Amino acid sequence: MSVWIAETLIATTLLMAIVMLLRRPVARWLGAGTAYCLWLLPLARMMLPALPQEVVHRSPLQMAVDRAGLPTLLDAAPAMAALPARAEATIPWLEIGASFWLLGLVIFLTVQAVGYVRFRRFILNGATPVGEEGRIHIVSSPRAGGPLAFGILRPFIVLPADFALRFDPQERAMAIAHERAHHQRGDLAANMIALLLLGLHWCNPVAWIAYRAYRADQEQACDARVLALYGQDQAPVYGRAILKAAAGHPFAGACHLNPITVFKRRLKMLSAHEMSLRRISWGMAAVALVTMSGLALTASGSRAAQQVAAITEKVDSMNFGRLADLVAQPASATEIAIPQVPEPSAAPKPAPHERTGDTAANVPSVPAVPPIPPAPAADMVPPVPPLPPAPPMRLRDEDGRALSHAIPSEAEIRRTVPDVDVANGCEEGRSVNRRETVDADGRRHIRVRICEAQISAQAHRAARAGLIAARAQIAAAARMSDKIRADVLRDLDKEIAHMDEEE
Repeated sequence: MSVWIAETLIATTLLMAIVMLLRRPVARWLGAGTAYCLWLLPLARMMLPALPQEVVHRSPLQMAVDRAGLPTLLDAAPAMAALPARAEATIPWLEIGASFWLLGLVIFLTVQAVGYVRFRRFILNGATPVGEEGRIHIVSSPRAGGPLAFGILRPFIVLPADFALRFDPQERAMAIAHERAHHQRGDLAANMIALLLLGLHWCNPVAWIAYRAYRADQEQACDARVLALYGQDQAPVYGRAILKAAAGHPFAGACHLNPITVFKRRLKMLSAHEMSLRRISWGMAAVALVTMSGLALTASGSRAAQQVAAITEKVDSMNFGRLADLVAQPASATEIAIPQVPEPSAAPKPAPHERTGDTAANVPSVPAVPPIPPAPAADMVPPVPPLPPAPPMRLRDEDGRALSHAIPSEAEIRRTVPDVDVANGCEEGRSVNRRETVDADGRRHIRVRICEAQISAQAHRAARAGLIAARAQIAAAARMSDKIRADVLRDLDKEIAHMDEEE
């Protein structure tokens, strides 16, 4: 698990760097919305589980890395780690670093949570309700320097107190549309996830730079959505609204905490021209290819990630118990005694008074090896002890009372299953004759005789009676023509005569 975390942090750092390299060309060719979607790549890699090694094949990139000799260089890392540690290397640096990282993560998340609560309390202090748009509450606050959006479970759009004086009607509508877009696109929830990812990378400067770039791309994506809603001809009006919002109080909210270069880039984006559908299609295909390639080449457990795993393999051997040993160790203890490995036992040396030229009587005798017991013959099978009787089954009735039932024997089972004999035959003038007897062992014998001839005769008579009744109804029908009545009666007479012949 610890190796997977280390590999994931390294892989997400590489993917953040790749996204920062691609975001501006993608925004220029495909628009700000597509560049904003690129930031899903580090998040997807963070949520990607470890893949089995067998499902990933060697790619041209991996072959090029092998030819460059990088695996040979990395193979030396486990070999160096396998060497015996020196006696003076007693400080568990790996455990100290992991503990410091976890402490920083907790402090970062705590500071962010406390800061959000204080910001919410500050901005809503003295706020006046203006209106509601579905779940979104629109309020006016004297402490807001510009329009801003916050809140996930209870979304808010906060407007400055002088909003109606500084912004004209068109600017007000577009500014509110920008903040509404943040709620509709789920940007605030995405910011929470991005802060969690930044907390995991709190000691990584690449992650901090990537977070600022992500927020800038988010603002430009909202700008593009507002312009798509109001039209490209309203870009000057929207640009004035952005400048007026940026000129407000420094504590204006999450949407306007970016440096002045970001506002210049946002204003420059407003003059971008619309792109053809073919250009967008090819670009989206390229972005999808980059995304899938990035996930495949950095997946934990794959052949490409084995080179990273060679470095992070030592992380799996972390033992936080060494920190307790380090604290409990006295300050004067600078060395740790290394246990001596006993040498293999050698042959006993002769006593000083013994000489090599002594007689055989002086040499100690070697004890005789005990004889090996004979193997048992193939037919010598130990007797099998008799099986104990089966315990009674504990059942319960409808009232919950325990019932004791023993397992029935074969004779009892035979008595409960009746012997049924079914055959064709006419007895006692009945179509079906059933007779049941019980033998001396208490087993029931059921004898059933079915008279097929009598059943067939009854069915024949019933069918003939039905034809006669149908002939009488047709003969009495008044709405039927004479010709049709004669034809139907003739056919029925033939069928009745045929049945009489068969009988």
